[in-house]
Amino acid sequence: ALQRLTCHLSSRGRHATGRVTTAAARTRSSAMVAKAQTAEAPAPAERRVLRGVIFDMDGTLTVPNHDFAEIYRRVGCKTRDILTEIESWPEDGRKRANDIIHEMETEALATMKAMPGAEKLGAFLDGRGLPRGLVTRNVQASVAHFHANAWTLPPFSPALAREFKPYKPAPDALLHICKRWNVPPSQVVMIGDSAKDDVVSGNRAGCVTVLLDTEGKWKIGSEDGVEDGESGEDATEDNGLRVTNVLTGEMVPHFIVNSLDEVAPTLQAHFDLSAPENVPEPARA
Repeated sequence: ALQRLTCHLSSRGRHATGRVTTAAARTRSSAMVAKAQTAEAPAPAERRVLRGVIFDMDGTLTVPNHDFAEIYRRVGCKTRDILTEIESWPEDGRKRANDIIHEMETEALATMKAMPGAEKLGAFLDGRGLPRGLVTRNVQASVAHFHANAWTLPPFSPALAREFKPYKPAPDALLHICKRWNVPPSQVVMIGDSAKDDVVSGNRAGCVTVLLDTEGKWKIGSEDGVEDGESGEDATEDNGLRVTNVLTGEMVPHFIVNSLDEVAPTLQAHFDLSAPENVPEPARA
């Protein structure tokens, strides 16, 4: 069974510790978490090949500037998935909710800017011939604004937005990109800041998952609650929802990083980065 290696690489203390969990972490049952030595890269025979990277946009490629909690409050969402919930509402309620979401997403465009380290990571991947894809629950117009105003490198391709259904945490958008690239999901990385959306979708697709945790708020769960040496459970926010900060089941990523600057050295330390063949050229506007 594939073991899942979760590294905490702190940009503040530059101290690396590691955790290993089994593939059972992909299920709803928590796996026991054991300490592991991860300062050294795995033996060559254990290194997996990675051929592409898929990114979330808001809060990952861009600095967080959406008030998701306020969106949930104004819309009156009662479930964990605002987009899926409002699809089941009557037409008038659905229109009102979509108008609120559109208004607040449009306001956020004025202050959109790239996350520190995003373009450096993009250039790193470009230099090695690894394709970059994007999957967001935002709309395509926001993706276009990002490429035109906050991104100076070639665009992400494919770049799938809310118009592509079903939304994350469903794996469909990620699987669509893998198919376009002619690359198996096990050779693709999903990077995002949401455990409930990005990590779950990546794990369901069979990708390597990287959780961007700029605030250091997430903890790895175990059968006894949290890992040895960590404090107990607290509440935190994940895309507008108040949730426990203890990651269990499908929300457990392979890696946790505190900044995008830590992604490239993490991938280099644990994987062989190899450009795929016959990746379609990005569509031109």
